[in-house]
Amino acid sequence: MNRRHFLALCAALGLTACAPKTSNPDGPTSNEPVIPRGWDGEPRPLPIPPLLDGDETDGRYYYKLTAQTGETEILPGIKTATWGFNGAMLGPTIHASRNHPVDLEFTSELPETTAVHCHGLLLPANMDGGPHSTIEPGATWTSSFTVNQPALTAWYHPHPHGKTGVQAYRGLAGMIIIDDDVEQALDIPHDYGVDDIPIVIMDANFTDDGQLDETFDPNLGLQGSVPHVNGITNPEFTATKPRARFRLLNGSNMRFHNLGFDDGREFQVIATDSGLLDRPRKVTSVRLGPGERAEIVADVTGTMKLRSLGYADNLGVPQDEYSLDFKLQEQVDLLTIRGPVPGNAPGTIQRADQGEDVTVNVVAPDVLDPAAAAPIKTATIERKFELNTFQINGKSMDMNRVDVVIDHSDPETWIVTNGNSDWIHNFHIHNCAFKVLEVSDTNIQFDAYGWKDTVTIPPGVTVKLGILFGQYRNNHYPYMYHCHMLFHEDKGMMGQYMMVEPGEEPDLQTDYTAHGGHGGHGGHSDDSGSADSTESSTQDESQYE
Repeated sequence: MNRRHFLALCAALGLTACAPKTSNPDGPTSNEPVIPRGWDGEPRPLPIPPLLDGDETDGRYYYKLTAQTGETEILPGIKTATWGFNGAMLGPTIHASRNHPVDLEFTSELPETTAVHCHGLLLPANMDGGPHSTIEPGATWTSSFTVNQPALTAWYHPHPHGKTGVQAYRGLAGMIIIDDDVEQALDIPHDYGVDDIPIVIMDANFTDDGQLDETFDPNLGLQGSVPHVNGITNPEFTATKPRARFRLLNGSNMRFHNLGFDDGREFQVIATDSGLLDRPRKVTSVRLGPGERAEIVADVTGTMKLRSLGYADNLGVPQDEYSLDFKLQEQVDLLTIRGPVPGNAPGTIQRADQGEDVTVNVVAPDVLDPAAAAPIKTATIERKFELNTFQINGKSMDMNRVDVVIDHSDPETWIVTNGNSDWIHNFHIHNCAFKVLEVSDTNIQFDAYGWKDTVTIPPGVTVKLGILFGQYRNNHYPYMYHCHMLFHEDKGMMGQYMMVEPGEEPDLQTDYTAHGGHGGHGGHSDDSGSADSTESSTQDESQYE
């Protein structure tokens, strides 16, 4: 009898799961914050990944990134072996603008095959960096495309077949910031590293001597017990301005975070995965599953802590001895923030040099991007997906099978169900932006607003997604859709869809399939070329403008 059958029997006998530790499902748990290893000493300055603007030649922007090994003091005073881009851990923040043609050149100095995916970007399938675009040790692969989407915070991370989780766990991740005229015109913080701050949340387990413990739990994979932010434990950020914009990225393998401040102060969400909201959303917490992003604007006067508040409703996972511990009840501090001294009245700070309090702006403008509120055109094609344990629709990932073929340019509706009663899943689709149109009847709290590319799906819950796809055609290379809990993905919870011309059939010819299922990319193969020369693009200029 498996665990789910056992739980069903318990239900039949009238045995119920433990109640949540608080009666408020929208608030934090009532647990005291835990203090993981490396978080009990003096705070260290928050590292800010360097900004990589690219080298411009004849209107094209070139970025060079090298995946490499190194050592990092994730824990204070201990050198831990890690992987990173252009450094020992994480990578620089890539900055590009809408309509810019770019080349992202990735060279691997790693000891094993990798692939690098640009998560959140709309780009041709052979430039997407999925598991079919392998990079062997010593080789270089280039993603060439033109940025054709609104401003957003995206990210890049490894995506080799079956090994995405462990390579990300070792530190391979970096942000991508795309700007456009709408975002640049807004009165929001724009000074990178000063009041526009990248926050990359990950976690790990450590051996006694401070090395990454890569022991896989058979159900939870590499779910870490020690969170780290921008590559270190116990960071502190000193804010020189009263208002800050935080670009929050949950780069964890498996952990979900309900993020807020320890003093309960309100803040404003201004953007989700795929770009700006039409108006700021005032909240006291924002919920992010693995792979999800959010941009917030916060009043950072005084001293506060960014905290993972836990999920009072445990995201619908039963709280009993038979269910997995996804650490959803755990509260943990992630970042100490010290800002200007607040004045005596709200919206003011103390300025000794002026001898009196000074009025300051600590909020976002009332209107952000009105186009973000536009409804999605009604879709005529509807597809259904069930996530269950490590499979989608009863199938495990097969690199030689195309599961979905799309031969049109219209939106689609995907109805995605978590078929497990006691496991969380989430769902990420490459080369798209979607809105959550409906959520099945549930009291479980998770964030489903704004344009997204990844959504949390609690046990037994169904979400209805209205999807706009990047309009690039290639019948040789597929895109991926998968659970972004990386252990689930690596165990087979992933499928492939292909964008083709009407009447065209899929014909898988990729770096991966050409080399017997293990890759071998040393640059562009004959059929991958550049986006302009090999991709049929009918990109709709109205794509969630």
